[in-house]
Amino acid sequence: MKFGSAYLASAALAAATIVAFPTNAQSQTAQTDWAQRVTMSDMGGHIVGNPLAKHQLAEYMSYTCNHCANFEAESHNSLKSDFVQKGHVSFEVRNLVLNPIDLTAAMLARCGGRTKFFGNHRAFLASQASWMQTFQSSSSEVMQSLNEGTIPERMKKIAKAADFYGLMKKRGYSKGQVNACLTDQATQDKILNMTKYATGTLKLTGTPSFTLNDQPIEKVHSWTRLRPTLLALPE
Repeated sequence: MKFGSAYLASAALAAATIVAFPTNAQSQTAQTDWAQRVTMSDMGGHIVGNPLAKHQLAEYMSYTCNHCANFEAESHNSLKSDFVQKGHVSFEVRNLVLNPIDLTAAMLARCGGRTKFFGNHRAFLASQASWMQTFQSSSSEVMQSLNEGTIPERMKKIAKAADFYGLMKKRGYSKGQVNACLTDQATQDKILNMTKYATGTLKLTGTPSFTLNDQPIEKVHSWTRLRPTLLALPE
């Protein structure tokens, strides 16, 4: 989409284990299911895969971008099984916020900590067409009302209009937990700082955009265009 403007163990037993079962980085990588490992980058993005992977892929995305929803649907299985699981490619999701609706969804996707993120992320993108239609069919008066009040108040109104409370309830969150996430200033700062880095430092001009080891991949904005680039990477 184009846009304008986070022992109690025996020492003897431990020593015996080291002697009996020597390990190295290669064997550890082979045994680890990297597709189940979620960590956070210094930037505040969520990483699935080996955080020390040779090839570190990042997506800069918006929850109101239909191309981002398409990328998630098309890449979800193949990206993990063909690349992330092997340990040589990690995948990080970073925010490039386009509007207040996007910010609201981004705040809630991060609700519950790193282990909950990718499930929330996928839920918002999978239902995007439905909740975006709510805003697209709303009157100008309703849309104007969403821009009134403090930022947390606006996000709560957006969450209510889009039934994000219902979406999050299905994922196990209470209304109180949702509201707490919407008023988390530290989370908001991380999201906006990622956006600033994307537009100011990387000079990205659309979503989704991708970087490989923090270098933008030119003219690649879809899974169809990205997959050949990943296939060419050495393991």
